[in-house]
Amino acid sequence: MVIVKVNAGLCNQMYFFATAYALAREWGDELAIDPDIDGNPEWTYLLDEFNVPFCKKIVYPLRYNVGGNFIKMPFNLEDRVAVTDESNFEQDGEYLTIPQDKFELKFPDKLVYLKGAFLKRQMFTKYLPEIREIFTLKKESLFVQEFEKKIENITAIGVHIRKQGFAVLGDDNGIDYFMAAIVFMRAKYEGAKFFIFSDDLESVKIGLGTADDIFYVDAMNGFRGDIEEFICLTKCHHYILTRRSTYGRMAEILNARHGKTSVLFGENTWNDPEDRFFFLAPEEVKKLSRIFVKKQLDPGFKKYGGKQAGGGTWQELLEIGLDSGTVSLEGKRNIIFQKAKWNAASGEYGQAVHLCRLLEEQYGVDDENFHEYFGDILCQYGRLREAAVEYICAAKKKALPKKIFKSMEFSCYKKLLGTGQKKKHYVIAQYGPYTSQYVSQMQMIGLILGRMGNDVSFILKKGVTEIPEDVPNSAIMEWNRKIDGKWLDLVLEHGFSIGRFYYGYPCYDYKSIMQCKIPYLQKMAEKYVEEETIIVGRDSEIVSEDVPFRKVFVDFSEPFDEAYLKEEVGDAAINGMYCCADVVVTREKRKWKQGQQVVKWDEGILSVQQDEETDIPCYEPTLYTEDYLEIALKIALSTI
Repeated sequence: MVIVKVNAGLCNQMYFFATAYALAREWGDELAIDPDIDGNPEWTYLLDEFNVPFCKKIVYPLRYNVGGNFIKMPFNLEDRVAVTDESNFEQDGEYLTIPQDKFELKFPDKLVYLKGAFLKRQMFTKYLPEIREIFTLKKESLFVQEFEKKIENITAIGVHIRKQGFAVLGDDNGIDYFMAAIVFMRAKYEGAKFFIFSDDLESVKIGLGTADDIFYVDAMNGFRGDIEEFICLTKCHHYILTRRSTYGRMAEILNARHGKTSVLFGENTWNDPEDRFFFLAPEEVKKLSRIFVKKQLDPGFKKYGGKQAGGGTWQELLEIGLDSGTVSLEGKRNIIFQKAKWNAASGEYGQAVHLCRLLEEQYGVDDENFHEYFGDILCQYGRLREAAVEYICAAKKKALPKKIFKSMEFSCYKKLLGTGQKKKHYVIAQYGPYTSQYVSQMQMIGLILGRMGNDVSFILKKGVTEIPEDVPNSAIMEWNRKIDGKWLDLVLEHGFSIGRFYYGYPCYDYKSIMQCKIPYLQKMAEKYVEEETIIVGRDSEIVSEDVPFRKVFVDFSEPFDEAYLKEEVGDAAINGMYCCADVVVTREKRKWKQGQQVVKWDEGILSVQQDEETDIPCYEPTLYTEDYLEIALKIALSTI
């Protein structure tokens, strides 16, 4: 069996799957997928929206791994596999593969477990015709159909501009390059139309402005919209691409059209010899970008049939998405909310919930009527704990009697309802270091407490200074370490965010706090003079006797991946947190001090590991799983 770890963004997932699919075909072996299904709201498993062959999924929540090791997987899987990265591939003619006989000799009785970057197309191009068929939509998209109509009888140039993640890495190609590339392609293909795709379309609109031949494509449909936009990009005839971005690169690979021209900045970093690539040198960019004439957009609602964006028919909203240049940010919120309501009305509650989460977390919608509506949709979808969180937030501003609080399971949370309930200021102090790759357990709890209408601050630690060379995938892990450092600098300066999702909660550097702990913590609390500051943490320096605030100690034990706190901190420090905390969240049985509140959370709601053939809709994986919702609700209840 060939098992592949599928994580990161859409097209990284496609690269990983394509590589594993080709290897399984080469070996005549079964293929299984180990997908990331939680821990990061920006990235989730998306491949089942395509015609991926029905194969086994090894599904387990990422954060339920035991131990502080670098390879995160359950022990029962770790014992059966040999973790294999791209260094094991060898040249086989014009392709790259892992020789089966060599692998079996080196790792007898082991399954191959692919975990790495796998960004060389030669790893899967032997089976490219099959892969092109696989990466077609399982369910027809009206948005894609409308795009195909729009590019009939014209020369369509797809322009992919990757901004957010690459800007953090200092690898942003710059808007001048895209201006220059448009000038270059206008000269090469007279009368061509340029269709702009980006993960930060608002800033790109400011950079490029408007023109009769420029169209901004924005499906405004969450993860499903990201996939629809990708398929539209594959339909274009030529390309202007962001160097090193897998999104545009995979779209170009899947496009079987002959005679394509693809423009990139600088030099060839893809190691592809094809003559269809044209690389614009920095001096050419400087020269051509001066020719580009930019006309500023006039943001506002685009109108169709006399109706404002967000109030039209589904057809009208599709048309707006294919030319969204003049749609304001508020107009975009209205359109997404309209789609959420239409999905709910047609029984597509999962997609409706996903779009409402998008509105709350990416677009900052924070209105009591919205929170109440979102709670109602979550109830319809069967997500009662998350619905309770939304209702509690709405109830801080309006009276809100709801049926779920009459049930035995949720009646205790009625105390959190009502306009008389004051906001709290929760300071979240996790034990482990910050990483941008996924959201830690304590961060999840903090985000949920924030969703209840409270203020939240995060104390964050820098990670390891170096990665051991003998660890599998050490190169990619070193790359991730550098990314983590840059993201940490950003969130410390601008507030808590995860990729495209900006929460804005203040973040503080752990090392700086430790230099003058009590005055620093008191200064943090002074920003919220009307609110009680409560420490919620797992770090023995923060959850300590000398800290003059109420303290909540969250004691994760197996199978949570911060169970290694015991290994690295020791029993004495853990016992110290148990003794000084006013509230303890735990599953353990021990003696408690007088007056201490003990919160027992229900381990029966833990997600179970699956090893079966199953589809995972793109909207189904969620950061807000039942166990963390349960813990956060009980923390809020115990700190009234």
